[in-house]
Amino acid sequence: MKISRLPLTAAGLLFVSCNLPIHVVEKSDRATSVAAEPMQSARAPEPTPTFLPSTSAGPTTHGRIVRDEVWRGEVHVIGDITVDEGVTLTIEPGTVVRVAANQDIGNLYDEAFNMKIGVKTEANYDNGVHRGEPYRDEGHHISIRINGSLQAVGTPDNMITITSDSPTPGIYDWNYLEFNRGILSYAVVEYYRVMGPNNAAVVSHNILRHIGECGVCANSSALVEFNAISYAGHELIDMHQSSPTIRGNILGPNPDHAGIIIDGGSPQILNNTVMGCGMGLMYISRPGNPHLEGNVFKNNGQDMANGY
Repeated sequence: MKISRLPLTAAGLLFVSCNLPIHVVEKSDRATSVAAEPMQSARAPEPTPTFLPSTSAGPTTHGRIVRDEVWRGEVHVIGDITVDEGVTLTIEPGTVVRVAANQDIGNLYDEAFNMKIGVKTEANYDNGVHRGEPYRDEGHHISIRINGSLQAVGTPDNMITITSDSPTPGIYDWNYLEFNRGILSYAVVEYYRVMGPNNAAVVSHNILRHIGECGVCANSSALVEFNAISYAGHELIDMHQSSPTIRGNILGPNPDHAGIIIDGGSPQILNNTVMGCGMGLMYISRPGNPHLEGNVFKNNGQDMANGY
């Protein structure tokens, strides 16, 4: 799902700075690290602070993030990550995040369907897993779910990488990357099953490739712009009863599946190039009031179709 060159422009990105001091704690394991507390005066104790200091992830990490955290350098994720509401995970330019393939030392997510193991045999699309595909087996696959905010902003010359740690990676190595708000920009993300940006999320100027299910499951009002997305086990971008803005992306190749799937909602689909896909764009249910303009379709098995 790799495209050799992206239209790398910085338009539309929002950078927020803050002059508050950041206390950085280097650590090798979240469970055993404690941020150092400032010494208290014997005469006049300081009031209890209303915030927790930021920390910096060490060589390996997993678990619940309860205070603002910064990832930089190389970070090895060895178990599920969950970021609490109101907390920001920042990933600095050039950071390489290696996600442990097909293992999870601390499972945090036990939804019954996602805990199933083996290969699906039912001829349906229940819960997004198709017949003949392995179940998500969440007990042995890592998910990164950000209930707070993600600020992962690389640069054209110093992109972030989020990838499998396997020497022979595959499209089912790790499960979810989901975030409620914030931005993922100028990053290479690969060998995952599902990316799910929520309503206040931006996915911009990334390379997304080698994907188990949907490249971006835009079941929200997220902004998905100027990405290169290719080679997914399902469609490259889908949306179900939602109204995201999908613009300026290069979608494909994806020869066995669709570029874009629209299932109801009122999405804005603008100025995308869809090429080398089994189906360029397909409606699987009648949309509300979609806006399609300026899209280019090249060398697809079929450019557009209605499935209802």
